[in-house]
Amino acid sequence: MDTITNAYGSDSDSESTPTGVSSSAPTSTLSSSVSGPPGGPYLVNHSVNSAPFVNPALKTVMNRPGFIPPTSRELTTNVKAATLLAPIQGPEHPFRREMDSMGGTKLATGGYKEDAVMEKWNFHEQFHTFHAQGYARDDMAGGIIGNVHNYMRKEGLRDPAGPTAIIAGRVTKPSGSTASEPVSRRKRKGVEEDEDLGEEEDGPWAPAKEEPVITQLEAGTLTEEQKRHRAELAERKAAKHRGYDEDEDLDRRDERKVAHLLPPRHDRDTVASEPTTQFHGKGERDYQGRSWVEPPGGLRPVETDHACYLPKRCVHRYTGHGKGVQAIEFFPGTGHLLLSASLDGTCKVWSVYDERQLRRTYSGHTAAVRCINFSPDGSRFLSGGFDRFLRLWDTETGQCISTITNRKVPYAAKFYPPNDNLFIFAASDNRLYTYDWSSGEMVQEYNHHLSAVNTVTFYDNNSRFASTSDDKKMLLWEWDISVPIKYIAEPGMHSMPAVTPSPAGDFVACQSLDNTIKIFGCRDRFKLLHKKVFKGHTIAGFACQPAFSPNNRYLASGDGEGKLHFWDFKNTRALAKYRAHDNGPCIGLVWHPLEASMVASCGWDGLIKLWE
Repeated sequence: MDTITNAYGSDSDSESTPTGVSSSAPTSTLSSSVSGPPGGPYLVNHSVNSAPFVNPALKTVMNRPGFIPPTSRELTTNVKAATLLAPIQGPEHPFRREMDSMGGTKLATGGYKEDAVMEKWNFHEQFHTFHAQGYARDDMAGGIIGNVHNYMRKEGLRDPAGPTAIIAGRVTKPSGSTASEPVSRRKRKGVEEDEDLGEEEDGPWAPAKEEPVITQLEAGTLTEEQKRHRAELAERKAAKHRGYDEDEDLDRRDERKVAHLLPPRHDRDTVASEPTTQFHGKGERDYQGRSWVEPPGGLRPVETDHACYLPKRCVHRYTGHGKGVQAIEFFPGTGHLLLSASLDGTCKVWSVYDERQLRRTYSGHTAAVRCINFSPDGSRFLSGGFDRFLRLWDTETGQCISTITNRKVPYAAKFYPPNDNLFIFAASDNRLYTYDWSSGEMVQEYNHHLSAVNTVTFYDNNSRFASTSDDKKMLLWEWDISVPIKYIAEPGMHSMPAVTPSPAGDFVACQSLDNTIKIFGCRDRFKLLHKKVFKGHTIAGFACQPAFSPNNRYLASGDGEGKLHFWDFKNTRALAKYRAHDNGPCIGLVWHPLEASMVASCGWDGLIKLWE
């Protein structure tokens, strides 16, 4: 400051200097004189010094890089980058943000950074595009930054102006040019040539030349493994893009309420498992050439009114199933064979007389077998399982004659007695279906129930049938007519999951889930007999099959505790009760058609018992 004072000092004589202090004020470059009358206005005349004294040391100070105000936007001197990147000196402003300095930007070695508002996905898109293609969009200026040539090729535009041309901050399409076809992504590797290409349309900035690429498929050099892999991919792609299947959508709609209780639905690619069979006897024919399915000599069907008695004890146990036994049935007419269906997915035929051994095993279901039924002559039988397949078996050879599925779970299946090529089954989608084994096609559909149908029972000389469902109703149908002829639904009725007709066809016994057995008369008209109600057993939600004695004198049934109950059919009085099965219900029960006191029972303990 002393130097400046020396150059631009004041020569006023009116200022006094304290004693002992020397004044070094130089002569001012601007002198003034005062003139005027005493006590009046004064006139001050200034004289200008056109050649003031300048200290040489001042030039050194002015050439030294000074401090730059943080808010300045221009630089009049070329300063070093270290100076620009140095921290701001002096006290901090209490109300100023960091970005308010240096014109609202952050300086960096390669330029400056400033705030911008943009979506996160847009930032990542431009970031990766710049690193991959060398260009990005400038959202602030509205143009393209970087390699514009790549951008033009990417967009299919011609770029006669070169790889870095930007017109007014934007990439524009030259007048008279047309969009070219998209350029293949597969380019020849190497540096683009810069020499003059003469008469070529694009000039020195021509795009990279395409190199013809011939795949192994075009050249025909695929290996067997590659061909197999391509075929598998094509099959999966075709399966994925197949058209809409209405049946699959109906499956989801019909079974959505009980889907947690049913096995997985089939798709269009589901196929049945390979059926197998095994004979367990000494030979399929005896020394006389008779088949093992023929009844023993002298055993003939008799009338159903022969005398019957209550069984007293268990005389035999059949063991061989790996899991519980769901259903059993005697051979029609003679009862010399016993058919059983198990939760292990197999069906077995046992001999009732002689050694009482296992005769043949039929394996064809991947899930538990739900229902079985012999044809009227016993030469064939059908089985339905929770794998949603119905199979027709030859009893003697064990051959699977036919397999049918409509992707529904069959809960009950019965041959149509007048024509054993037809059968009807109750399904999990609230319907009943009639199929023809010879053609494998559906003949009739019965759809009036509101829940899964559990049973099918023929009556009135097999011209009509009754069906029961989880909707607590019983419907009566004429054969091959899809409209029910009678609804039976009373406020006190419960679901009846097991129904058995009497041998004479006069009555139908229905196992009701209110722990009772209700009897319907079907002699003149189908009606509930309110006085014939059998009580004393606990069903607990199980579909325990009731059974009539051949002369209609006794009614028998299992219960949910594994016990066997007998009643007098005439007066509904309980007669006997036995402990039959452990660890589960006594689910199936049948009375022998010829023997006076033989009863067969099965349970979920895997045993089949004969009682006499």
